[in-house]
Amino acid sequence: MSIETMPASDVRRQLHALLGRLAKPLFITAHGRVKAVLLDVDEYNEMLDRMQDLEDACSAEVRSRVAEAKAAGDDELVGLDDLASKHGV
Repeated sequence: MSIETMPASDVRRQLHALLGRLAKPLFITAHGRVKAVLLDVDEYNEMLDRMQDLEDACSAEVRSRVAEAKAAGDDELVGLDDLASKHGV
C-alpha cells in the first residue's frame, strides 16, 4: 500500500474534493512531518470495532491465564496495583 501525504495548506484548499475520494488514509503534514490522518468514517469505525474486538480477546485471554496461574498456586503472580507501587507509578 502506498502512503499518500499532503501538506495541511493543500488539504485546507482541497478538503471538499478530498472528502469525495478517500479510498485510503491521507497523511497530513505540517513542516514536513506527519501530524494527522484523514480517513473515511466507515474505515475509521471498522478500525475501532477491530480494536475493541482485539482488546476484548486480550482481556479474556489475560483473565484466563491469571485464573489458571492462581489455580496452579503460582506464587509469582503480582497484582497490577502492587507492581505499580513497587515501581513508583
